[in-house]
Amino acid sequence: ALAPAWATSDTAAPSVSPEVQPSQVVELEPNRNYQLQAFVRGPGNVGVKVGRELFFEQQPRVSKDWRKVQVSFPSGAFDQVTVFCSSPAGEVRFDDFALFVLGEGEFKRSARVLGSAAGGYGLSPDLPPGRNFDLLGWYVSLPTDRDNNGKADSIYEAELVKGFEKRPYFYTGEDGGMVFWVTNSGARTSKNTKFTRTELREMLRRGNKEISTKNEDGTPNKNGWVFSSAPLSAQQRSGGVDGVLRATLAVNRVTTTGDPSHVGRVIVGQIHAKDDEPARLYYRKLPGHTKGSLYLAHEPLEREDLYFDLVGSRADDAPDPADGIALDEKFSYEIRVRGNTLTVRIFQGEDTKGEVTVDMSDSGYDVANDYMYFKAGVYNQNNTGDDDDYTQATFYELETHHEPPPSP
Repeated sequence: ALAPAWATSDTAAPSVSPEVQPSQVVELEPNRNYQLQAFVRGPGNVGVKVGRELFFEQQPRVSKDWRKVQVSFPSGAFDQVTVFCSSPAGEVRFDDFALFVLGEGEFKRSARVLGSAAGGYGLSPDLPPGRNFDLLGWYVSLPTDRDNNGKADSIYEAELVKGFEKRPYFYTGEDGGMVFWVTNSGARTSKNTKFTRTELREMLRRGNKEISTKNEDGTPNKNGWVFSSAPLSAQQRSGGVDGVLRATLAVNRVTTTGDPSHVGRVIVGQIHAKDDEPARLYYRKLPGHTKGSLYLAHEPLEREDLYFDLVGSRADDAPDPADGIALDEKFSYEIRVRGNTLTVRIFQGEDTKGEVTVDMSDSGYDVANDYMYFKAGVYNQNNTGDDDDYTQATFYELETHHEPPPSP
């Protein structure tokens, strides 16, 4: 049975706005298991901070009725914890907070959140990727072939949101990050694809299956976006105009076997069009180097790809980049399009490590029968090494933004 250790009751059931986060320090015994209970009405959450860890329970769909929230946690070595409540949006009411001591033995601990004080990004190592990140706007391609159709598997939006993960390809790491893993061998997305990938593909339809993934004739629909330099009719048919992709990640491993021109290469972010790629962002670390380089590829239609070094050099015989980024070292990128202007920036904190702007006026993407979508993850660029050689990256932040299409 539960024994109450601490309780409050406020018959007025005070409301909390998004700008206010009430909290209270509570004394308890170290090395015991506890459960916080509270009643909530509205879009509210309650949690407990133990040292530098936060514990919480994700809430079901908000209703107008009162609901009981329970957060179970160990006190560890601490004799004080902080109980808090918050409102992510809108007014919410809280009532009847109580803290109980749980019996000895195993118990179902609530999910942890590793905040910035613990070196985290507000992610939980106890939740699948689709409950740490907003993946309703993506599907993931895996180098597996569950249905034996000869192509890589695609796990769509609804399944991701429900909590899909599949080790070792796609799962939540010990620090809460979203892990992408792929070997040199495996199923590929099409007969024309030379390389394997575990990669997210942007889906502006956000689970609405009445909107198809794409139009086969290349005209945009509400699942894709276009440049604002495209004809007005194409903008009006699309799901968005222009775009920004931002991510924070660490590349954990790159391939080390195979042809020297392929070793150590991986694409970590893209803008993909119907057939071509306006932007491919590469990370590359050569064998024997302590740090890796980053560079951009832009593919104009019917012309050779253009390459731009951002950090270090993409050359096969490049020296170890003094300003490069090591494996497991976190960095961020931003891929931004406005009209025919493509800008890519690499940064760590407030420091920009590399930036390039590309004029796409003559690249051929400002037409009526093309569409765009972002991609993020690990698109392995080595098909010459050992089959079990692999690439891995962990993402900690991932967001996109588009301007709404103009009205017809």
